[in-house]
Amino acid sequence: MPMAVLISPAGRGRSMMATRALTLTRWLKLPGLEPAVREAASRLLQADVHYTRRHWREPSYDIWEEDLGLHYYTLCTAAAALADDPAGASILRMLDGFWDSSCGHYRSRVLSSGAASTKQLDIAVILAAVHTDLPGVRHSPGDPRQHATLTRLEELFARQYLINEGRPVGSGPAMGRYAGDVYYSGGAYYFSTLGAAELCYLAAVRMAPDAAQPWLARGDAFLETVRAFTPASGDLAEQFDQKTGVQSSARDLTWSYAAFISATAARRRALQAENVTKS
Repeated sequence: MPMAVLISPAGRGRSMMATRALTLTRWLKLPGLEPAVREAASRLLQADVHYTRRHWREPSYDIWEEDLGLHYYTLCTAAAALADDPAGASILRMLDGFWDSSCGHYRSRVLSSGAASTKQLDIAVILAAVHTDLPGVRHSPGDPRQHATLTRLEELFARQYLINEGRPVGSGPAMGRYAGDVYYSGGAYYFSTLGAAELCYLAAVRMAPDAAQPWLARGDAFLETVRAFTPASGDLAEQFDQKTGVQSSARDLTWSYAAFISATAARRRALQAENVTKS
């Protein structure tokens, strides 16, 4: 089926093309790929990189398919996909401008309409750092401004979600997407809470030994919350209700399971890094 049928360039196509290019780049580093598979993947990678290089400046819809504009997540994935291209540095400079010093967090979007957005504080910013895991500090899991954004999101959802009131010691706040979300229960989302955990683990890997442990503990606190709202069956829907904790929205959401796998993989990396440092 032609790609134009699968993905509308006016929709999430730009972030999807860049994300696929990033995935292919990582996948092609694996040993043992059959030559024909490697050749086909390389051609697809070249097409995705070309598309991203050509279109990254253009407005698109965000990963929630709601707002047209320039989006932190889309630009961050484009920067990662074009890491070996001069355009990658240009995108990083544009991303620097998304920092809002008055609010203490990265803005998630600049709307094409020029209107102010109520979704500026958005978990999509954290997911951008997690999904790209950029080298260096800027816009990576080691970026202090990413850490500040995570803190603002924790404060937001701790205030807004009834299930976060009186939560046990050692558990983090259940996390949603942004303030005022009205989709089903409006959060919390498994992939948001797990994405927050993964950022903490990826940050721990980059920290000095004495600074890594608090990040491990912070990530474990988010995992503890996911454990508390996961049924004995282990099923993960899209959301768990912000008032009751009951699962809602899409059942058995693939993204929820993928977020769990990648978060726990990041935790293993962090623990291994800590053990190497101690030995």
